[in-house]
Amino acid sequence: MLSVNHLATLPHFDCLRVTAFHRYVGQPIQCWIPAQFTGAWEQYSENYCFVQNTYFLPLTHYVPRDLEERENREIGYYQWVPFILGLQGILFYLPCLIWRLLNWQSGIAVKGIVMMSQDVSNMQTEKRKESVAVVATHLYDSIRTQRKLLRRGVLTSLFHKGAYLTMLYLFVKFVYLAQAVTQFILLNRFLGTNYTFWGFEILRDLANGREWQESGHFPRVTMCDFDVRVLGNKHRHTVQCVLMINMFNEKVYLFLWWWLLIVIIATIGSLCYWIAMSMFSAQQYSFITQYLRVYDLLDGHGHRALEKFVDHGLRSDGVFLLRIVAANAGDLITTDIVVALWKMYLEEEKARAVPPPALTGTAPKLDDVDQGFQEDLHHPKKRPIE
Repeated sequence: MLSVNHLATLPHFDCLRVTAFHRYVGQPIQCWIPAQFTGAWEQYSENYCFVQNTYFLPLTHYVPRDLEERENREIGYYQWVPFILGLQGILFYLPCLIWRLLNWQSGIAVKGIVMMSQDVSNMQTEKRKESVAVVATHLYDSIRTQRKLLRRGVLTSLFHKGAYLTMLYLFVKFVYLAQAVTQFILLNRFLGTNYTFWGFEILRDLANGREWQESGHFPRVTMCDFDVRVLGNKHRHTVQCVLMINMFNEKVYLFLWWWLLIVIIATIGSLCYWIAMSMFSAQQYSFITQYLRVYDLLDGHGHRALEKFVDHGLRSDGVFLLRIVAANAGDLITTDIVVALWKMYLEEEKARAVPPPALTGTAPKLDDVDQGFQEDLHHPKKRPIE
């Protein structure tokens, strides 16, 4: 149901494994140090430069004397890439978690119905009829129970109108869209570039032969300043370092940028589709009609009967769930379920139309009761004892 958005989590964790491997198993940074540095000094300088940021400076430029200018050129994202990727993956999973935690409150076993509908297609004829009857009965009873809910509040109002699942699904879709757009915008801020459409600009730079040495995006060679104390005196050293991890970071974020763009476009289209299918009654009538016409079950019933079946028998949640079943189990199974629901609805309407049985005998008139009371009052044997 939320497959496109849910799959957005997987690339983040795959990229996380790649970057984490090259950070913690490989050697993310190597620095060219002065000859007098020992092995311990070399290890210290590389560790310091990796955690304390480096700054990019084209090889054709001189190292600026102004320390503030060096700080303005700092690159501070490469240490945080694995953590940011993990956080992005978790955030993409949260809307799916919201759906799983809240959809059961509708009283409809959404996952169970979808899974059972998928299994029905592989069953034999008799077993298939029983399973279809179970799915249809559960769905119809759940919708009928929702009508009887008399609690107060917003959720209860949605229950009473039979639109709880529908509105929850649209809300989760909107959360996915808002999150994808937010991550898309923050991605440019995190990378610290001046490009509005970073992915397009990077591809254009690569197509025009403008490499990182000129653009400064994910530079492989950077500069690093650090201070050491020798005999109580502080000495500043400037070393040149190779950020091998940036070669992977560039590919990872270029892929994720385009992936987020695809997710945003797909989610916008999906959200608009579900809003149109869920909010307009004509679309709901048309959806149910196409399944009932397979067996010509609408013959002898007017359009008003179909409207009552959709509006009062199925309601928004019922039609929504049937769309989910059709998307996951196919039209053949959905047709059987719709036919079973239609027959249940007609039987319920037929039973409701039968008048209640009349009581036998006639009730005594008020005058007769009063006259009998007067006779008992004046009868000597029935007069009360004084």
